[in-house]
Amino acid sequence: MKYLLDTNVLKELSRPTPHVNVEAWLSKVDDIDLAISVISVREISKGIEKKRASDEGLANRLAESAKRIFSAYDDRIIAIDESIAVVWGTHLGRSDKNVDDVGLAATAKVHNLVVVTRNEKDFAGREVTILNPFKSPAKLIPSL
Repeated sequence: MKYLLDTNVLKELSRPTPHVNVEAWLSKVDDIDLAISVISVREISKGIEKKRASDEGLANRLAESAKRIFSAYDDRIIAIDESIAVVWGTHLGRSDKNVDDVGLAATAKVHNLVVVTRNEKDFAGREVTILNPFKSPAKLIPSL
């Protein structure tokens, strides 16, 4: 099984002490089976830049953490191509809520990946299988 990590999981990994269940799940998965999307790279970069206005030091620490994470996934960062854009647009035509999550769902669908997220509700009904690593045991929710 191969997985697409949602932005909330990547943010969790940048914490000094990530959630114990997330760490436990990740320890059982081969790194080669994990991927991230350029959508998450953009979301995280935007968040860091917004934080810079109120706390430059924290923004710099977050940027360093993000750099390490992006580097670790360098060859497993999935770009948006035509296939993803078509699925993304189709899903947005049905509901344009949570644009980024819909893009991640489209990426997972096109690449046959399980979305790893805490945010189950935003991916429900998006035709992708979801895994919540914050729960113990990690909860796999089949696609609908």
